[in-house]
Amino acid sequence: MNEDLFVAHSKESAVDTVINCIKKLLLERKLKAGDRLPNENELSKRLGVSRGSTREAMKILSAYGLIDVRVGDGTYVASSLRSRMIEPLLYSFLLIDADRNELAEFRKYIEMDIARLIIEHSDQNGALIEQMRENVAQISTLQRAHAPMEAFVENDMAFHRLYGEACCNRLIEALYTFILDFFAQSIADTHRMQQEGARSLESHRMILDAIERGDPSIAEQSIDYTVEVWKRLQADVAAQ
Repeated sequence: MNEDLFVAHSKESAVDTVINCIKKLLLERKLKAGDRLPNENELSKRLGVSRGSTREAMKILSAYGLIDVRVGDGTYVASSLRSRMIEPLLYSFLLIDADRNELAEFRKYIEMDIARLIIEHSDQNGALIEQMRENVAQISTLQRAHAPMEAFVENDMAFHRLYGEACCNRLIEALYTFILDFFAQSIADTHRMQQEGARSLESHRMILDAIERGDPSIAEQSIDYTVEVWKRLQADVAAQ
């Protein structure tokens, strides 16, 4: 590892110096997933901060899921995305406290772009589209069995996870996974306002049909309709 990489560039708190240095190196691609970081002594010397500050910075980066601290082996840049990495973004969204219209617009345009990508990558995502078909068919099976509401909620969330994966873009899939976490409770709430997943079945069938037809304009119309259904069900939940 090049020693010149780890240099303090501005006057800031010692902990921020360490965090911002590593963040900058990641953004510049001078550090990559799986790279081993210098030990606490080395980092402290190179950045001109105390070992205590370096240790605190490592704890914060570990809590965010950006680094892996392996006892007896060393500290590495995380090699895979974990939910902890996007939790700070989730907390910031919660603090914004957006109204129902803002949430509907946000979800609508994200899902429209994903539908377009799914159609563009139809040569790569056939297996995922088939899993989406099976997921939609499962709703009827759950209805015949008069399954508990929780089963319909899990089916709903599973559809959206497949939907995100089928776009074949890992960055957008990661963002959409975060969005699902953010909307999870509201999606669950809508199932209290529908009969055994009836509205989910209608919505998911429409989206899947548009994707299978390979028509982005129909997909956008379907998503516009399904998000409006979600919005109305949310209003019903709030009115209870």
